[in-house]
Amino acid sequence: MGSLRRLTGVLVATLLLAGLCSSCLLTPGDTSKITLVSSTTLNGWRYDYYRNNAYPCSISGYQTFVIGTKVGSSASASAPLFVWMHGGGIGWFDSTGTPRPDTQQMTEQSASALQSTLTNPGLLTSIRNDAAGFRVLAVSYCNRDLYSGADVRDPNNPNLNADGSAKTTNGLVATKAAIAFAQSTYPTSRYFLAGGSAGSAGAYEVAWAEQESKDPPAGVVGDASVLNAEQGQAAYQQGICSNPAFGAATSIIQQRFTPEIGNLDNEPDKLVSRGQLTVPLLHIWNHGDTNTCGSTPMQCPLRDGSVVTMGATDCNHQPLAAAIAASGNSRSMNLPVCVDDDGTPDCSLHVVTTHTGLTNTDPSTPPDYLGAVVAWVDARLTDP
Repeated sequence: MGSLRRLTGVLVATLLLAGLCSSCLLTPGDTSKITLVSSTTLNGWRYDYYRNNAYPCSISGYQTFVIGTKVGSSASASAPLFVWMHGGGIGWFDSTGTPRPDTQQMTEQSASALQSTLTNPGLLTSIRNDAAGFRVLAVSYCNRDLYSGADVRDPNNPNLNADGSAKTTNGLVATKAAIAFAQSTYPTSRYFLAGGSAGSAGAYEVAWAEQESKDPPAGVVGDASVLNAEQGQAAYQQGICSNPAFGAATSIIQQRFTPEIGNLDNEPDKLVSRGQLTVPLLHIWNHGDTNTCGSTPMQCPLRDGSVVTMGATDCNHQPLAAAIAASGNSRSMNLPVCVDDDGTPDCSLHVVTTHTGLTNTDPSTPPDYLGAVVAWVDARLTDP
């Protein structure tokens, strides 16, 4: 996951794919090949594990997902749905066909692995205990494509599909399919997208795609990562964030993204500033997040063309924070925090919403940051 920011910076800045596909963002998820694999009951919740045979993983297996419902709740009553998108960095195959940086998040994810993301002691536990009666959904990430692929050919991937065809990345449409299936299986009042690390970056993008597809979420909870090519490129050039494989990987990774999402002009802050992304956003970042190069000072390029000295992580998140503040959308909120799970008060924890019992020491935002997140989600349930 530490390579997420370093890989996406120069990568997105060099994309020239815009216009090659005018409707990839609108591609619906295929639900026709979804099958129930198994069910488990744990601590008063039932977790149903599904496989979507329409979307193979990068190496082996298929995209999967888990739907959690509280035992005793009505399957026919309308209820809100909370979707969790976990992290895992960015993956690719080099010119020899070797998976990079490793094989993680490239094979079918098990029921237990996905279920564990829904039972973490942080935000998801609060959501499952919420009086609103949420159902929960965890989606897999076995293409390692920032949840942005929609039948995009995977360069250098030596693995083939069962029918002998070339592999493609399908993180975007697999996520859309899981959501659509959950909505068709259970009456759903509203749904939310939430994610950490790569899942955070992906949640903003999937929200835009779903909004364009006329099924927008009621809100997005993005924890730790958002695409900001200008900051990533500057940090890389200044030696703040370095990765020896980055230059060789750029041209390969760029081909794994859906063109609209890879287009530099469509970064989340720019969509918000243009009024094209109107879904309510809860934008969370930890000031010294180690996965975005901490609080190391850098020359930060801002959207107005100026350059200021700023910590690397704050620089990464500044454009979206500024866009939300200027949008006039009272339903969106910035939540910068300083949270640690060790004895060093450097705000370094990566993905703060999957932990409990921690306190935010940024005086500009509530100490009980998890409580603030849940309150924000509950408020979105009553939006007009």
